[in-house]
Amino acid sequence: MRTIPNFGRVTAEPHEFLILIRDGKVKRSGQGVSVFKWPSDSVTLIPTTIQKLQFRADQVTLEKAGVEVTGLAVYRIVEPLLAYRMIDRDHHGLTDILREMFVGATRRIVAGLRLEECLTHRKERVAAALMAEIAPVLAGEGSLQDGTSTGWGVVIDTIEIQDVKVLSQEVFTRLQAPYREKLALDALRAKEEVAVEENRLAFERKRAAEDARRAIMAEEEARITAERKREMEALEHKQALARRAHEEELLRARERAEAEQAEARIALSTRRAAAELEAEIEAKKRSVPELGEARLQEIMLTETLPSIANAFRASFDRVNVTTTDGSLFSFLSAGLDQVMDVARARGVVLPGLVTGDEAKKD
Repeated sequence: MRTIPNFGRVTAEPHEFLILIRDGKVKRSGQGVSVFKWPSDSVTLIPTTIQKLQFRADQVTLEKAGVEVTGLAVYRIVEPLLAYRMIDRDHHGLTDILREMFVGATRRIVAGLRLEECLTHRKERVAAALMAEIAPVLAGEGSLQDGTSTGWGVVIDTIEIQDVKVLSQEVFTRLQAPYREKLALDALRAKEEVAVEENRLAFERKRAAEDARRAIMAEEEARITAERKREMEALEHKQALARRAHEEELLRARERAEAEQAEARIALSTRRAAAELEAEIEAKKRSVPELGEARLQEIMLTETLPSIANAFRASFDRVNVTTTDGSLFSFLSAGLDQVMDVARARGVVLPGLVTGDEAKKD
């Protein structure tokens, strides 16, 4: 509370209500106003900010269990022109009066309540009852003889019960026993639930690991199957190529055999024709002295040469006979020699065939 000078100007703060009293009457008043004070004047500064007070009351309940109630009340002066007549300069008197009122009212209220109500319904059963009992007194309606409605000019904004303490430790322990048992049971259930959940998670992890292992095995089996399939396909392809090469080789061998057989047949037919021709030539040679040259030429042209051509038609198509001697025998011998040379050049063997030169030697 700041000091007010005996003479001079006095200015109230924005949160203060100034009252100037001169000759026993209120000369001027207002929130945050400034006045000039004479030595004979009286000036009061009333704070209009919210004020708080704490109270503590101990009392026994209906079950004869002692409790200590601690509370907080918040109030403010709303009518300073009414309140300045009842408060001192430092305003502690109003606070002390209100505190004593709260302590007494709390004891009366708690005495009619059960312990459970005090502990669990402190707002409804204690704070609300305090507000209902004290607020009318501050408003000027606290007794039947008070006919005014002006009151003290003070308003209580809220009352809060901060704590209700059981004074007996034994009683408090007994009160806590059911809750402790419930907490222990809840903790046990929670522990069991945690264990069940851990078991479930472990089972799920194990199953997931087993599924992963099976998936890996299936993937590995699929890979091995694919590799085996590729190897089988490669082997089948290789075998197919080998079979094809073998078939082609067999085909070529068969073609070579057929060609060799054809050549052998040609050689055989050529040898037969050559043998027949040789026999015929020998016969013709023996009969040459007895025949004339004209007859030999006729025989050569009509019988011998066509026989030679027919005998060698499978080996070659044409034989050119060249001779320097004009005799028919020389012509026939030269032609036979050239035919034999062609046959030998083509690989045809004519055993037992005698050429014209050899006949001459003989």
